Parts: sequence; structure tokens; C-alpha cells
Amino acid sequence: MARTHLIGISGSLRSGSYNTALLRAAFERLPDGVSAEVADISDIPLYNADSAADGRPASVEALRTLVRSADGIVFASPEYNWSVTGAMKNTVDWLSLGPDSPLDFKPAAIMGAGGGSGTARSQQHLRDILAHNSLCIVSDPQVRVTGASDRFDGIELTDDELRIELAAMIERLVDVVERSRSTERIALRGSVLVVGSEEKRADAAARSIVEMGHRTLRAIAAVDAVRILSRRSIAGVVVDGRLSDEAKQAVRAGADGVPLVEFGDAGEAGRSIDDALRFDMGSQ
Repeated sequence: MARTHLIGISGSLRSGSYNTALLRAAFERLPDGVSAEVADISDIPLYNADSAADGRPASVEALRTLVRSADGIVFASPEYNWSVTGAMKNTVDWLSLGPDSPLDFKPAAIMGAGGGSGTARSQQHLRDILAHNSLCIVSDPQVRVTGASDRFDGIELTDDELRIELAAMIERLVDVVERSRSTERIALRGSVLVVGSEEKRADAAARSIVEMGHRTLRAIAAVDAVRILSRRSIAGVVVDGRLSDEAKQAVRAGADGVPLVEFGDAGEAGRSIDDALRFDMGSQ
């Protein structure tokens, strides 16, 4: 296995940040052949299109170079007002610029500490933001840390079970890095439509598809899926096997000529549609 280098980006600038501490803890015990470092975003200026037109600031160029050289990114996303922090959004805005963006198709993982949901809303919003550059984001495990003050002594992680979760997330990220190295990237014209029987299964299937580097749209009712198929550019369709036969038939009719796969295990949906798109299996 080739050596793998990861970088961490924390959305908190606070010196005693639990999220930055979470990154350090994730990088303490890495698998053999894996190295990591936490990036400093404290001197990244607020994005201004005027200044960007005159040339990117040195701190931004340095960060873009660091991200480009890394094999994967771990984002630690605090939650402010039910969303990502300004520092995180601003950093992603700078990194996402241009046809040479270092974020494009980059393997990544997202975690966070804080709030009653362990930054669930923030993490979902960050996934939506990163979809712009088609990052391959680890689907599971999802590391969401509630009660952070009870998990740390100062900025030192004291929760051994959380360390196990972090290790599993890093291991999965390394797997995604290895897959991205050995698999030719495919550029889709459009998104993959996920038609689920319920929100939870649709979300899980969508996460597994994003891990493959594909953008997604979601629908629960067949009528919504058919409407999306008629109005949006759809590269492939993933249908929940738990849908009624009538609903499946309606979706198949609307997806005429578009690769379509059916899933039972939501976690395997991404690999199934990626194979279909890659090898042109067509409707099944």
C-alpha cells in the first residue's frame, strides 16, 4: 500500500477547541504507512472576489498547496446556529475556486463535537457544500460527539470508545483513498437520483453514493422521482427494493435509457450504481 498523508481542517479558531482536539486525537494513532497534520486556517482572510481577481493571498495559496498534496482530508465541523462556522465556509470557498481546485474528487471524512446532536446539522450542511467539488466523503462511521466537555480533560480526549470510533473513521478514509488511487475517475453529466422508501434509507444510500464521488438528488415518493427525472439531468437511478412494485415500475418508466439499480443494503448502493455507470450495464 502506498504511503498516505492526511490533513485535518477544523472549523473552530478557538485555542481550546474540542473540534481541533478531536482532530489531534484522530491523528494520534494512525495505521502503518499513514501520516497526518492539522492545517492552520487562522490567517485565511475573508473571501473577496476583488482580492481573488488580483491574485490569491499567500496564506490561501499555501493552504491550497497543502490540500493538493494530501491524499485525504478530515474536516472537524463545529455547529453555529445549526450550520457550519463562518471560518469553515470561508476556507472551503477559497479552496473550491477555479478549474484547478484541490478539493475536486478528494477523499474526505467529516466529524464534529458539540451541541445536542453532535453537530449533525453542521455535518449535513458541509456535505451539501462539498458536493460542489464532488468530494468522496466517507459514508460511515459518522462521528458526532455530544457532551464534549465530558469527553475531554481540557483538550485531551479521555473517552476510549470515541477513540475506537475515530480509528474506524480513519481506516475507512484510507480505504476510500486506496480506491480512488486504483479506480479511474468518471465525470458524470448530472446527479444520481436516490428513490427511497423512507428518509433514513434514502440518506444512507445517498451517503454511500457520495463516497464514490457522485452528486445525488433524493426522492421518497415515486411521483417526485418521475418529476425530477423529467426536469433534471440524471446520470443514474438507485431504487430502494422496499418500494412497491407499482412505484418501481413508475420510476423505471421515467428513467428510460438511464442506468438503474435496485438496492437492499443502503450501504452498497454506491458501489452498485458506480459499477452500472462505469460498465454501462443499463437498466436492470
